[in-house]
Amino acid sequence: MISEKDPLREKRGLYAEHYPTSNERRIELFFPQIENIGGVYLGVGTDQNLTLAAKARSEFIWLMDFDPEIVKVNECHVFFLKSSKTFSEFKNFWDRKKKAETKKFIETSSVPNKERVLAGYLLGIQPGLGVPERLSELNYMHKEFGMSTFSHSDEDFQFLRKLALENKIQPVDGDLTGTKSFQNISESTRKANKVIRIFYTSNAEEYFRFPPNFRKNILSLPIDSKSVILRTITAGTKHSWGYPDGEKFPDTFPFHYNFQRLENLKKWMSLEKDFNIPTLLTFRTSLQKGFSEIQKLPPEDWK
Repeated sequence: MISEKDPLREKRGLYAEHYPTSNERRIELFFPQIENIGGVYLGVGTDQNLTLAAKARSEFIWLMDFDPEIVKVNECHVFFLKSSKTFSEFKNFWDRKKKAETKKFIETSSVPNKERVLAGYLLGIQPGLGVPERLSELNYMHKEFGMSTFSHSDEDFQFLRKLALENKIQPVDGDLTGTKSFQNISESTRKANKVIRIFYTSNAEEYFRFPPNFRKNILSLPIDSKSVILRTITAGTKHSWGYPDGEKFPDTFPFHYNFQRLENLKKWMSLEKDFNIPTLLTFRTSLQKGFSEIQKLPPEDWK
């Protein structure tokens, strides 16, 4: 674990109070960029990180979020991974029909953080954006777009379970614009002689204008030429960036999917110029419908 964590905000400015599951359906667009690249994984959010880290065969997974309730959901995921020999068993824990049974299993377990795990479980089974719905969506995306996740690949599931049993999946409180959690993760990774190979931000970047602390955090990351940031964005997507087929909310909040080498991103983050993710996306190279890469360097007149 890291020694210091960010104090978390009470007001986060999100559309929903909590996001216990991902609503990004087309994350398989990232698979060719990350398959078997290993290294350390750092991501915000919940289940989408497990899918991506399994494809990457990440050696260690940091699940960081600025919503303390989502950190609890991730702690619950880790507990269920440790407690399940197969994905079917994992899925059964999230079956609402078995709520009483699962609740009792958590309460009578020897897990030291059982109150947090239970809170994460109860949030995760709430109707609407709950884990059961997300697992059903993964099945839908598998049938429609061939997206293979830990819910379809026993090899991926067993890989994640092994990491969980080895305590190599660590949920942690943290803010991308904070001064402690991110810096401590970078330092911990550096001391272990490892590199961050995947940094997943979901659509968090659209909530700020690349403030100094975020830039400092990016510049602190130990990386190499394979290291990549994976991101999504809703702001401007419907009318400017474009989105792939299969989005959950195509009429309101579809996602655009983008990646960028972290070596490249560090060059942008070294600038003093004030800008944000929509501005950065104007420099994208389109790869296919709703999917792009940022390859370009900052313009000379920005330096």
